[in-house]
Amino acid sequence: MAFRFRRSVKLGKGIRLNVSKRGIGMSVGKRGLRQTFHSTGSSTRTIGIPGTGLSYVNRKRISPKGKSKGSYSTNSVKEAQEENAAVVEEYHHYVDAITHLHLHQPTTRNWKEIKQLDPPFEQGQIGPLEAEARAQYNEYRPNIFEKIMKPLKDKKTNQLEEKIQVAHEKDVSNYNEWEYVHQLSKNILLGKPEAYEQVLTENKSLDETRKRGMLIRVLDSKTIELDIQVSPDEVVPSRTVSLTKTGKVSRRKMGKTNYYAIMKDFVASYVLSVAREVFAILPIESVLIHVNENALNTATGHRKRKVLLSVLVDRQTLNHLNVKHIIPSDALENFEHQMNHLKTKGFRGVKRVKIE
Repeated sequence: MAFRFRRSVKLGKGIRLNVSKRGIGMSVGKRGLRQTFHSTGSSTRTIGIPGTGLSYVNRKRISPKGKSKGSYSTNSVKEAQEENAAVVEEYHHYVDAITHLHLHQPTTRNWKEIKQLDPPFEQGQIGPLEAEARAQYNEYRPNIFEKIMKPLKDKKTNQLEEKIQVAHEKDVSNYNEWEYVHQLSKNILLGKPEAYEQVLTENKSLDETRKRGMLIRVLDSKTIELDIQVSPDEVVPSRTVSLTKTGKVSRRKMGKTNYYAIMKDFVASYVLSVAREVFAILPIESVLIHVNENALNTATGHRKRKVLLSVLVDRQTLNHLNVKHIIPSDALENFEHQMNHLKTKGFRGVKRVKIE
């Protein structure tokens, strides 16, 4: 068995020192945005996209540079320019990521195959892990030292007995898990609403969506309805990031047209990604998705739920799309939907699509 050594020491707010057999590294930042530097010369930046449960990682290799006295100033300027270029590149990576959430490939569950899986062992019999542990116990023969020193023999015996108990508990856990999934698969194939809700609730890919508030309604065995909460203004950057001619970072307020265009594609891409995830884990044909935002009503000073987009996505049409080359907001034209988006004002509230 290979052993791994890793220790993480908190040095201050948002800063950790990570020590492992490969070397020393330092990570800086908080949840959602974290930069890690390693003594091997690698750098990793992980950025979470708020409200989506998705994130992307940007890795790069940092080439070591020697700094002689005569070249220190030149190298410093060059390194600063490279760092600035990396900042701009990261900005474009982020914008690209939030408008291409639909490219995330979900893991498909085949409930028919899951239902046909055999149990880990026959109920009432000894499980495979316990059987192996018992065999080790029975095959144990004390060595010369254990024969001379009875406490050593007793210790070894106790350890083997404990292994049997641990193995038994693991076998029971594995069987119970199989039994749970087996029954769940049967209920899914029967189209039971509570089973659909159970799968959606337990799906890890939708964790962040649930935290933000996701309401699930099973309309029938082939259709479900989802209400999901988003806050586009927390996701879409309000400023552009670019390089000046001298290699410095320039941050300017983004034009309204560009800002709302990115927001439109973010919401559309998010909806398509949720639909793909749902179709991957449930044997349904359609999902009706309503995207809601708690928008501030400037007349009352209170926040009120506003429907930004309501769309009925069917599996067959979505499967026929070449998702690698679509523009998410344009792709909505393939489905029955309600959306009112103005180039310089963004989303207006719309009515929800209803299924007759």
